[in-house]
Amino acid sequence: MNKLKQKMLHLSLEKKLIVAFSAFIIVPLILIGGIVSWVYVENNRGTMIDAAVENNKQIIKNIDTSLQPLLRLSMFPIQDSTVYPIMRKDYGKVTYPLLERGRDFDKVNGLIQSGVMLYSDLIDSVVIYHENSQSIIGRSNKEYMNFAYFKEQFTREPFVQKIRGAHGRFVPVGIHQEKLLSTKATPVVSAGRAIMDPYTKEDLGFILFNISVDKLKTLWSDSAFSENTNFYLIDEADHIVHSIYPEEIGLPAAEVLGSDFQYNADGEVNTQINRDTYMISSSSSMADWKAVTVIPKKDLFSIVYLMVAILMGALILLLVLSILISARIATTIMKPLSVLNSKMKLVSQGQLDVSFDTRQHGEIGVISHTVDRMLQEIRDLIERIYVEEEEKRTLEMNALQSQIRPHFIYNTLNVIKWMAKIQGATGIEEALQAFSSVIKFTVKKEGNYVTIAEEVEFMENYTKILDFRYFNKFDVTYEVEPAVMNHRTLKFLLQPLVENAVFHGFEGIDYKGMLVISIYEEEETLIMKVSDNGRGFPEGGQAKQEQEGPRDTFNSIGLNNIRNRISLHFGPEYGLWIKSGEHGGTVAWIRVPIITEEAG
Repeated sequence: MNKLKQKMLHLSLEKKLIVAFSAFIIVPLILIGGIVSWVYVENNRGTMIDAAVENNKQIIKNIDTSLQPLLRLSMFPIQDSTVYPIMRKDYGKVTYPLLERGRDFDKVNGLIQSGVMLYSDLIDSVVIYHENSQSIIGRSNKEYMNFAYFKEQFTREPFVQKIRGAHGRFVPVGIHQEKLLSTKATPVVSAGRAIMDPYTKEDLGFILFNISVDKLKTLWSDSAFSENTNFYLIDEADHIVHSIYPEEIGLPAAEVLGSDFQYNADGEVNTQINRDTYMISSSSSMADWKAVTVIPKKDLFSIVYLMVAILMGALILLLVLSILISARIATTIMKPLSVLNSKMKLVSQGQLDVSFDTRQHGEIGVISHTVDRMLQEIRDLIERIYVEEEEKRTLEMNALQSQIRPHFIYNTLNVIKWMAKIQGATGIEEALQAFSSVIKFTVKKEGNYVTIAEEVEFMENYTKILDFRYFNKFDVTYEVEPAVMNHRTLKFLLQPLVENAVFHGFEGIDYKGMLVISIYEEEETLIMKVSDNGRGFPEGGQAKQEQEGPRDTFNSIGLNNIRNRISLHFGPEYGLWIKSGEHGGTVAWIRVPIITEEAG
């Protein structure tokens, strides 16, 4: 599920639209088709099964109703005053047995035609057997009788034995072949009764009614519930009496319906659901026959298959239409989005002069208009910030340098004044020469950057002036790597450090001061370090004196000037740090980036 979700998330908008439209068509169509099919199958199955049950009940009722007259007619040999004496007659004791039997035969045949055959259209033939003479005393068909069959087999037939063994009870008999009165073996069902003397219980013979299988069809309708629905009538021995397939008549039901076929012997309806069929069976309580309706399940689902075919056709058609429509819609949406995306990529690459088409309609037009207005505001803001920063930088640098220059010139002139006073003007020329070089360095460049060589030369002139002031009170050592001489840096970074080291660090010491100026590369940065062996210079003391105001012996502006300028030009990761030396004195060092070309 997660993989499918991830794949869906990574699809393009066009494909997402196609999938969404397709799902919108497929899912409801499948749901509606499935629900309709299920409702139809359930309703049709219930209707069809109920109809089959009622049909079976009606057939059984018709069979029972048709057998009721036979039940009464089977009592005819006992109840009729003419037939009953004939059934008890012993022809071996009469004078002319053949003549007597011929007369009786005619009487019984006449009574069969008038008293039996006219009462039921279902009866195909009637036979009355005389036990004493072991002969047929009456039959409905006088034209033909198979005497060989009668002598050899008739009384030994199972259906005859079943009737005779019932001892006077009415017995329906299942499917068998009628060979006695028919020129060809005709499938029939029978019903009969043994004729018993009501007083002595003597067996006088039996009466047999034969019913043609074809005549049984009149008891039910030939209409089927579906194209492949089959109806079977099964006798008490579980043999098929009726089937739409003639070759199945007389076969055991198990061979046709399967060995798992079941029915309720108590006459209740039984609905059996097998893998492929529904079998509804109803039993006759009178004849023990079963009416069975077999409905193939595929008939129930035939309409479903048709609906599925229609559904699939509609689904394919709608799917093609949805893909075409979604592709069209996606193209309409994606084309302006693609243009918008390509222009946004240009913006992300820094091209802020990109213009967007604000004539688009809908959400794309709103987005284009918003982005175009945002870019215009960004351009205006960048331009405004650029101008403001340039002005700010120019003003700040001018202010910083204007703070340095007057103070520096004041200190220098003060040194020259003291020299002239003490020395009687003997060193004025040399001091003025050094001061001239310093002034020249200050004003000769408009930019903010100088080379390390120029900065070192400036410091040499500046320390020479200081040396005049303090009468050789300190020595200066330069430790500058030759490789950094052409690097560039900001002006006046070292001067405030040297000034504070001399004016503050060497003030009041009774030994000669040592000043070391070191410039070198370290971890791809430029380090400028000023070390002295003076009386020390804690940064807290500096801050305190700055608050009290500037003094003649202390450059109160210089250190913060250095920090502000470095931060403004190079960022907060660079700056100025001050600490006490390992053997006394102070160490101040500046860390700035290496610049090998002219800055700004």
